[in-house]
Amino acid sequence: MMLSTRAKEAIKTALAMTIAYGISLAMGWDKPLWAGFAVAFVSLATVGQSMNKAAMRMVGTLLGMVVALTLIALFSQDRWAFISILSIYTAFCAYMMSGSRNAYFWHVSAFVCVIICMDGGADAANAFQIAMLRTQQTGLGILVYSLVAIFLWPVSSYDAFKDATGELAVTQLEYYRACLRRVSQQGGESEILELSARQVQQKARFDQLLAAAEIDSYAVQEHSIQWRSYQQQVATLMKTLECWRESFAEVQSLDMHQLLPLLDNFGDELDRRMELVADMLAGQPIVCGR
Repeated sequence: MMLSTRAKEAIKTALAMTIAYGISLAMGWDKPLWAGFAVAFVSLATVGQSMNKAAMRMVGTLLGMVVALTLIALFSQDRWAFISILSIYTAFCAYMMSGSRNAYFWHVSAFVCVIICMDGGADAANAFQIAMLRTQQTGLGILVYSLVAIFLWPVSSYDAFKDATGELAVTQLEYYRACLRRVSQQGGESEILELSARQVQQKARFDQLLAAAEIDSYAVQEHSIQWRSYQQQVATLMKTLECWRESFAEVQSLDMHQLLPLLDNFGDELDRRMELVADMLAGQPIVCGR
């Protein structure tokens, strides 16, 4: 019987959660639900995505544990200083989440720190036990799901990464063309705004899948330096296009063709080069002299 992708993912997650709960209960550990939560939150569509999120969850848990135990050790007798420093750290993590590709790491670090501090209270021994238990259960859930994901119907991120790369390149090409038409007073603002929003979403997906594909795809891992360089260039192009869009109001009253007689030739050349990049990423043959 052929199973759908959704059925396979459901079976993998359910199996990993059952095993994690079973091991936790057999070991006599408290709060086995933490292991189940770890399985549920790192369960993603591909092995690379799951491993990347699992790594951020584990490292974030370790950092949150260290910060929480440090706060309890230093300020257990001063509740106002304790809650003030905890609030500052939580605010810092929230700030670091904004615009960071490691947002989930900071998210986990913040809430794990709060959980340990609130459950442990001023009792250092109790806080240490909770911190160790949280780390054990999280590590157990991550380990169990990782093994299940690797050995049972593993799915690579490579195909999804290729699709995301091609879609982003096409969107940036369309965005550039829309901006060029706007400069020539032949296009509307609504099209540009729609393409700008789509570009931001696709760039976030591209970043996520690149990190995943570097883990589970040798073809991407082998050229990791080149892909990271391309990622920076895509970000620079996106920022440049956004700056260009924001300047439209300032040049709307100017006759751009009179001020820049070769504007059309320049635009056509950039269009040709960006189209070649999109074709290359799509796997199409590049004809020299095109």
